[in-house]
Amino acid sequence: AKRLTADLDAHLSERMELMRRRAADAGPTAVKELIDGLKTELLVLYGSETGTAEAVARRFAKYAKQRGCSIRACTEMNDVCDLPSQAAVAIVAFVATCGDGEIPGGALLFRDALNTFKAGDLSKHSFTVFALGDRSYAKFCEAGKFFDKKLEACGAKRVGEMGIGDACDEDGWETGYTA
Repeated sequence: AKRLTADLDAHLSERMELMRRRAADAGPTAVKELIDGLKTELLVLYGSETGTAEAVARRFAKYAKQRGCSIRACTEMNDVCDLPSQAAVAIVAFVATCGDGEIPGGALLFRDALNTFKAGDLSKHSFTVFALGDRSYAKFCEAGKFFDKKLEACGAKRVGEMGIGDACDEDGWETGYTA
């Protein structure tokens, strides 16, 4: 969470500095429009089979909101298969891997939708992924890796490296979440 927060803070700071520079050049009437453009919303998504990824996503959304972030929604991945038609948003996805590298049921429709998107379809969005898995399986965090690669391939801008939560760590996924 610290790394994710730091990456998101860095991304927002970069945007804010860019907007400040543009505001200095654009004059007073454009300042309000530029400031309004800084209000990046977070779309917190989860792909969960047993509820762990959902619980982590909801916890993240709660803490982000307490820190002043605007949360568009905290919802199952299957609920946003229309991402290309949505307004720009920063996606924070929490994805569990179930079975032997399988995508959870709550993300299957989203996977199918992503497979129909073309390069550039998600270019107005940014993203980061936190994958949850168990390293004792050969396809450790495979579902998270899939969504991480696919979001980028569809044009979404990566704002942070994929986080990894391992159920085999001493405190489970918490180790990766707080790293």
